[in-house]
Amino acid sequence: MSHVRSRASTRAPARTDPRVDARPDTSPGLAATHDRTPASSGRGSRTALCLWLPTFELRLELVRSPELDRTSVALLSPGDGVRRTVWQVSERAHDAGVRTGQLVSQAVSLCPSLTLLEPDPAHYDAAVEAMLETLSGLTPVVEPSAERGRVFLGMDGLGRLYGSPHNQVRRVLHALFQVFPRPLVAATRAGLAPGTFGAWVAAVRARPGRPALVPEERLAEFLAACPVACLPVEDDMIRRLERLGVPTLGDLVKLPEPALVAQFGQDGRDALAWASGRRVDPVRAWHRPRPIRASLDFPSPAGQIDMLHGALDRLLERALSRPARRGRSIQTARLEAALEGGGSWTSETVLKEPSGDKGRLAYVLRSRMALSPPTRAVVSLTLEFTRFGPPSTQNDLFDRADADGRSAEGRTLSGGSIPGALRTAVRELKLRLGHSPLYRVVELDPWSRIPERRHALLNFDP
Repeated sequence: MSHVRSRASTRAPARTDPRVDARPDTSPGLAATHDRTPASSGRGSRTALCLWLPTFELRLELVRSPELDRTSVALLSPGDGVRRTVWQVSERAHDAGVRTGQLVSQAVSLCPSLTLLEPDPAHYDAAVEAMLETLSGLTPVVEPSAERGRVFLGMDGLGRLYGSPHNQVRRVLHALFQVFPRPLVAATRAGLAPGTFGAWVAAVRARPGRPALVPEERLAEFLAACPVACLPVEDDMIRRLERLGVPTLGDLVKLPEPALVAQFGQDGRDALAWASGRRVDPVRAWHRPRPIRASLDFPSPAGQIDMLHGALDRLLERALSRPARRGRSIQTARLEAALEGGGSWTSETVLKEPSGDKGRLAYVLRSRMALSPPTRAVVSLTLEFTRFGPPSTQNDLFDRADADGRSAEGRTLSGGSIPGALRTAVRELKLRLGHSPLYRVVELDPWSRIPERRHALLNFDP
């Protein structure tokens, strides 16, 4: 009988070897957009090292629950939809017929003893951050991928520090022992080649503990034997190529470029460039801005949506008032909750237009929470601003954060009560226009029968 297990905190080896899909993302080396921005300058590193740990999340779960290592285990897909699906499976579960993407009912019918695990995204992200922090100490060019268990390292210029390419890879793998236990490091696959695409294909074809090193003069020969399914293009293009009798990259290179462009457009030209080794995408360093975090612990687990909305309002007030924000608008906000009984829940929201308005941010985050609420009662809730935009609004001339602004608000301006922001604005206008275009209303004869004599406009030049 299948059952859902909670997690323990013990770290222990994981010896599973799940079957995985070795297809890359839409573009090789594409990083996750929830907390990372590409560097705007620099040409990157031509020599790339790809580290890949298949089924990264499931292996971390088996490290925390080693007693499950000898059973059939499957990790559920994130979310709380009615029709839950299987995300990752262990080797025993795969042998029993369980596959990625199956409904839970189908997986249980194939393997009645299957153990289902709820995902813990906060734990996975923390492991990725620790890995990136460790690898950044070896090379300044680190490019994380959208897949948690895959990362690209720029290796240009490291020969003087670590010696031959084989020694460089061994030095990098040895650094992972600071983060992961030995079995996880031993299961990591490594591929060194020119460009992110070549390094990724080399890592997929490598065996655990035996890195694949591809020099530039052998790149085209190495890629020729690879299937076209490894190309970072749309699935429809892969299926069409296979139906046309083009199973490998070597067969693809034999086709004329005009014919590929006629059939697939720019994707055909790019695929030919990747397959022939003419296109080498460098590894580019990714800037990870320091996020703004605000956390709130509940005295007792909160399961009511009204309590979560109230906690979200308080977290927004705290995060928006942090000096580190400096008036910047918010582009990406992330909610993270620790759940009762273990596990976590995360929800990331990317705003179409950056905003610093509390009401708008609260509406967007509440809507996102309504679509995918926490699966259990919440023990603690954390709000994190990971990406920022330009200044949210123009500075208020009567800013209540300024002492002069508070004293001048709602009163007649005099020489001693003019806010500093207003003085600065007038000074900039005078420099641009040559005179102050601002005027103020002065009361002259409020009881006069002639309206024009009651008030007058005087030039405002503090």
